[in-house]
Parts: sequence; structure tokens; C-alpha cells
Amino acid sequence: MAIPWIKRVREGGELSVFNKANTWTDAVNAAVEAFNRLSFGVTLVKAQDEKSANIVLVLANGHTDYTYQGTTVTPGADFSPERLHGKTRAFYYDASPKEIFFAATFLPGKVKGTKKQKEVIVVHEFIHAAGMDEHDDRGIMFANMGESGDGLIEYLHDKNSKAMPPIRVGGQTACIMKMLWSSGAACKAS
Repeated sequence: MAIPWIKRVREGGELSVFNKANTWTDAVNAAVEAFNRLSFGVTLVKAQDEKSANIVLVLANGHTDYTYQGTTVTPGADFSPERLHGKTRAFYYDASPKEIFFAATFLPGKVKGTKKQKEVIVVHEFIHAAGMDEHDDRGIMFANMGESGDGLIEYLHDKNSKAMPPIRVGGQTACIMKMLWSSGAACKAS
């Protein structure tokens, strides 16, 4: 299920990002550029400070939590600081319709991975932070990725697929992001 951002943010077409996961800085910077090249109708920009950010990236070295406006979230019990993955927690109004007003992204603090592998993880999490809660059967939003050289690739990839980056998106991802950020029509089930 896709959850849109609050109207003010959607209409601005921009999400500000603040990175507290300092060991991931190079990958986060590359991921911001890669995400923006995907032309989803939303642009990521660097926030001047944590309080003004729409999305905050947090380094998780064990039990980690993040509190925003009195609500505390964790990446969950199954989050491992030693595995190459991430977890985004969206804060949204529970009214109808649901709308996101903030997102926290947890990144593993003890993982061994290349800058490119980390970039793929961060782009995946940025798409979740932008409102896409599902996974896709192709591209960056595939639920499980495997290491391939210094990048990542879908576990069930097409025969001629190469490791990411460069980032590729599946049709469902493109459709949902367009629906969320470019006033596109609702996506049809594939």
C-alpha cells in the first residue's frame, strides 16, 4: 500500500534529508543523486539541520530508536546491524486518508559493504520513505538482493541483468511513485 506525504510536501515536490549515519555519508550522497536521476516527481535535498528534515537517516549499532514529536520508533527486533539492509519507519497521520509527515531510516552500523552496495540500500529506503510501502518483482524495490561484484542484484533477476548501481526500477515502482508524486493515475495490478 502506498501512503502519500502531506499535501504541503507533495505540492512542493521535495523531501529534505538529514544524515546522522556518518559512516554511510559517501553512499548517502551518491544515493541522493541516483534517486533524483530517477525522475519520480520528487527531489531529495540536503536539510540544513535535523529539525527541518523530512527524512532522517540513523545509524543502528544494536538496539536503536528514534523519537520524533513524542513518538519513538525502532527498526524492529529482526534488524541486524551486521546485515546489508535498511529499515524505514514512516510517521503518518492515522486519519483518513493516511498521510506521511516524517520518516526515519535506520542503516546498519556494523555491516561490511562497498559504497555501491550501500548506495543501492539507501535508494531502496528513500523510495520507502517517499511513500512506497510495497516491493516490486524487478529492480531496486525487489525485496531481497544479493551481492554481485561491488553492487547488488535481485535474487531472482533476469538473465542479462547486471548489478546495481546504476539503479533500475520495475514498472510497479515507477507507477506507484508517479501516482504518489506526479498526480498519476492509480496503478493497475500486474
